[in-house]
Amino acid sequence: MEDGSNVPRDVAVELSKRAKKINIRKLESVPWAHDGSHPSSPWFWKFLIILLMFPWSYLFRKKEVEKPYPTDGGRLCVATHVNGLVDPIAITLSHPKQRMVTLGRHDLTTSVPVISWIARRIGSQPVIRKAEQIEGIAEIKFAQKLNERSMLTVSHALSGGYRAIIMPEGTGHQDSRLRHLRTGSMRSAINAASISKERNIPPPVFQPIGLHFRVHYWFRTDLYVEQIEPISVPYNPNKEQREKLMQGTWVEPPEGLVIQLRDELSDKLAYISRDAPNWQTYRSWQLLAHLTAKINNINLKSYKEEVHATRAIRDKTRSFDSDEMVEHAKLAAEILHSYDLDGRVIKSDLSIKSESNYIKGFLGLAIMLLCSPITIYSTGIQIFLAWYLGNNTDEGIDARTTYHMLASLISPLIFWPILSLISFLIISEMIFPISFFIFPLYLFISMVIYHTSNIVFLYGYDFWSDYQTSRRCKILTKSTNADKLKNLLENLEPMLDALK
Repeated sequence: MEDGSNVPRDVAVELSKRAKKINIRKLESVPWAHDGSHPSSPWFWKFLIILLMFPWSYLFRKKEVEKPYPTDGGRLCVATHVNGLVDPIAITLSHPKQRMVTLGRHDLTTSVPVISWIARRIGSQPVIRKAEQIEGIAEIKFAQKLNERSMLTVSHALSGGYRAIIMPEGTGHQDSRLRHLRTGSMRSAINAASISKERNIPPPVFQPIGLHFRVHYWFRTDLYVEQIEPISVPYNPNKEQREKLMQGTWVEPPEGLVIQLRDELSDKLAYISRDAPNWQTYRSWQLLAHLTAKINNINLKSYKEEVHATRAIRDKTRSFDSDEMVEHAKLAAEILHSYDLDGRVIKSDLSIKSESNYIKGFLGLAIMLLCSPITIYSTGIQIFLAWYLGNNTDEGIDARTTYHMLASLISPLIFWPILSLISFLIISEMIFPISFFIFPLYLFISMVIYHTSNIVFLYGYDFWSDYQTSRRCKILTKSTNADKLKNLLENLEPMLDALK
């Protein structure tokens, strides 16, 4: 939001190199359906859910995932878009039993390795955005035809009781606030409700979701998926237009309904997002949340508690003249942030934790060394590629963890079977003969070993990260910034009464 305003700002979409290439043949061949069915096979959805469990267990250190409110009809899930393809995965696995159809950037279904292959098989529907049309990357008539086909597919699927995921801002970003919402999701939802009206079945709802990542571009960050009460979707009162939708013709719903729904959704999404004018301000709210908890002898034990406490501070600071408090908190938070630290390292007496966690450091290093032969053999190449591509992408820092996710996804899909075959042949040829009919069992056991080794390795990585955090605390307490931070915290302490 713009400095406390309730109007999301509209920012031009920045196109990546991949988004500037249109593959018309593949776009036309994407499966679609306008009869309320799902445009993909159910078995592949089950296979995908199993596959997604690998990045789900690797990417995050701690996960807190709320289940959605029960509904009778379909569900259109919407959220702010700060973490690339990790965002839809988090939403998908918050309720994996309900199949979904997605609406996304055209290149995600045509030119992204592995992801495009998967996207076409789960019924993902491509759209060509206005920014791509303005730049002449696609003909306007083709773009309009494709977009209408895709949105109508989503509408029919929603009316049939399925789920859809749409990022209504229209682009990934690194902002600390909501961007202007595009109207495609509202139009699809209203048409889905209109189709449901004609079929006399329960209408779909909008499900606003808060995707909270402690640091969204960090590997092994904390995740909290928040699901609030759904928003009812109105239907088009024009029966003739509803009948056209039933016949497979896209109809633009009344503009008034679209704007009304967009404004309601904007308010709900803004509230459960960070809704800060900049990251410095949000970090100041986080620090104030921790400080307020500390002086009240409360420990924010989980990231979910921290998110809600920070939100409470945000709302309170807007209710009175808090500029001086927030400015002091900003300076203190930025000192912590410069050492990759936050309010969790502050003790109840407002001093910084300075105990070096050598035991965790030693255990973490020992565990990683113990698991490294298997982990490096099975996943080493993917780790290097994820690190390199994530740090050299032209799609912004929000795409960084997308590459981490891809590495986790292609390991069991491509690399592990190949590596298992290589090791099987080596054993069979050089140690003792093994019938090739045993290879499926060998493959299964090998993949279990690879996955288990990676999980244990990551526990060691977490221990090592804890040690590194304690080390950075020690460095801070011995630096010239320590006195500055101490003075700022002491100045803040008497101001905290206003936040009780």
